[in-house]
Amino acid sequence: MQQKKIQKITADHAKQLAKEGHELFDLMNEAEASVYRNVNLANYRAWEFGRFLTRAKHELGHGLFIPWRNATFPNIHERKAQRCQELFANNPNATVLSDFSGRSLKKWISRLNRDSVRKFRLGYVPDKLQPKYKGNVKFPRLVSFLNIVNEYERLRNRHITGLQMVDFEEAREETKELFQFLKYLHRESSVNPWESAHR
Repeated sequence: MQQKKIQKITADHAKQLAKEGHELFDLMNEAEASVYRNVNLANYRAWEFGRFLTRAKHELGHGLFIPWRNATFPNIHERKAQRCQELFANNPNATVLSDFSGRSLKKWISRLNRDSVRKFRLGYVPDKLQPKYKGNVKFPRLVSFLNIVNEYERLRNRHITGLQMVDFEEAREETKELFQFLKYLHRESSVNPWESAHR
């Protein structure tokens, strides 16, 4: 008799725990669905903003665009604005939505370049804490142009594969001094722009 009573109490308690667990699990799933919908919506809005910035850049020209963007949007970090423009640049043929249901947003996202979506979403990941230990020594960086060479290779490959087209007019404007320095470095010019800048 006592054993049956204990089994009934245990079964009732197990049912109560199951009910409580299912309620919490449902709330978690509901919150996660809301997160996914909002992240997808944020991606869509970022693509839309990137499309706008790209249009503004085309209309204003490279020389005026960056000062205009900085003055017009002082609260947006430059890297975030660039990520929005990159998201649009990698998905220029995505369609404009009129329905913002979770299903429509999910379908819209699924048609984008996967790598561009993943890359954009990395901006939402908090920075990893880097603990400081006693005795840690920070070594000075050696002088090297390999990072410039590597970045050049990355841009070249993205352009050649059609992943992200390079605006050569903009690149020409941005690399004027670098071009003069490379001419000096390869002995095609006697003028070192690093030295002439201090005169």
